[in-house]
Amino acid sequence: MLSREEIYRFLIDVVGEDDVSIDVADLFAYSMDASMRISMPAAVARPESREEVAEILKWADEKRVPIVPRGAGTSLSGQAVPVKGGVVLDMCKMDRIKEIDLEDRVAVVEPGVIYDELNRELGKLGYVFPPDPGSAIACTVGGMIANNASGIRALKYGATVDHVLGLEVVLPGGKIIRTGGRVWKSSSGLNLTKLFVGSEGALGVFTEIILKITPKPRYCGLTIPVFQKLEQALEATVEIMRRGILPSAMELIDDICIMIINSVLEEKLPIGEALLFIENDGYSERTVKEESRMVKEICEEKGARKIIYTTDTDRIEELMRLRHTLANMLSKLRGENIPLNNIQDFAVPIGSIPEAVRELKAMAQSHGRLMAIFGHIGDGNIHLGTAINPWKEEDRKAGAEFARRLAEIVVKKYGGTLSAEHGLGVTKASLVELEHGDTIEYMRAIKKVFDPHGIMNPGVMGLLEVPRDEFVYMPTRVAV
Repeated sequence: MLSREEIYRFLIDVVGEDDVSIDVADLFAYSMDASMRISMPAAVARPESREEVAEILKWADEKRVPIVPRGAGTSLSGQAVPVKGGVVLDMCKMDRIKEIDLEDRVAVVEPGVIYDELNRELGKLGYVFPPDPGSAIACTVGGMIANNASGIRALKYGATVDHVLGLEVVLPGGKIIRTGGRVWKSSSGLNLTKLFVGSEGALGVFTEIILKITPKPRYCGLTIPVFQKLEQALEATVEIMRRGILPSAMELIDDICIMIINSVLEEKLPIGEALLFIENDGYSERTVKEESRMVKEICEEKGARKIIYTTDTDRIEELMRLRHTLANMLSKLRGENIPLNNIQDFAVPIGSIPEAVRELKAMAQSHGRLMAIFGHIGDGNIHLGTAINPWKEEDRKAGAEFARRLAEIVVKKYGGTLSAEHGLGVTKASLVELEHGDTIEYMRAIKKVFDPHGIMNPGVMGLLEVPRDEFVYMPTRVAV
């Protein structure tokens, strides 16, 4: 392994002194992401061109220096944590919107473009890139693609993968390839574009992205039914989907979430065991009103006692912002503990939602754990919010057992997935074989084709090794 000084001298030659950091304070800032896991890199580089990225990856492959591509560091599963040290490649300076073509209906961007900033520019033209992740104000498009991120409006419009048409990728060794293009469909060869989406930086580095863009809907209505029983909200969700209605968003929050929102913000939500935020949009006011009417009827059939409805755009944004900021507000539950990340974004088949949530909640109660339940419930994406103190060995072991038992219920009993949108990263790597079994070996073989020396984001997805549990990469701290 090269010394830090050798790494520093090389990177300065490529990107310049102003765009290389080896200062301890800087390295600490780049040692973690939103997962709160931590591991110090040897250096940080901020390239501004594909040529600089290619030169760094050529050198890194020759010298066997680990490379961790990073966007805004909003990942919740540890994809941006440099668990083997090496160089963090901060892609945020590659932030140009290179083209918006309304005839082809594509946007061509660099990976460091912020999601909300892209949508501000698209919005001026009546278009949108619609996945709408919770970290929209900060996350980069490159990071979204690396993790196949999604969010509130993925129910109707799909996850990031459904909007990526083509990529420019720098591979280990410095070779630059292009996959896909500007066409909306193709049956030509293996779909390498889709392979790279969700690869968590383990195969290469994106330097240009071609996105399909969507016209913004003209009308929108938001329905918020209040249920006295969580089960009623879950049954309403399944029935809405069964009857062929496709809301642009359908979000669940339970009584714990309602309590937290009402304690933090002046905005007061109605009290119940669960609320649904059901958004219908479209290009016809009549269609939106009809779908909203059908949603209201179903919710009343399932026991909703009160229903809030609005078509005011500003009011809808205010109310949906409550849902967007919920994850941050859950910190009030944690105190000095940290979130149990590997259970945060399970998903189950839509028809299994009521039974699966009932069983997951019962499991939490049997383990004596306070657990908030929320998420993009319309497509079966369940967010479970609970916390653990990893510096207490007993709680750490109990948390690991609890997470594995929940994962077994989701994956083995209901045919669900460990991650609907956050990715596996390092926090779920210890559970990966539960879902993928022998097929993980084929994933490892694919990684070896693109990254024969294993320099790209080692540690994520269990592609190179599987850690003991999700708390392996934690700071040393005096036990409390």
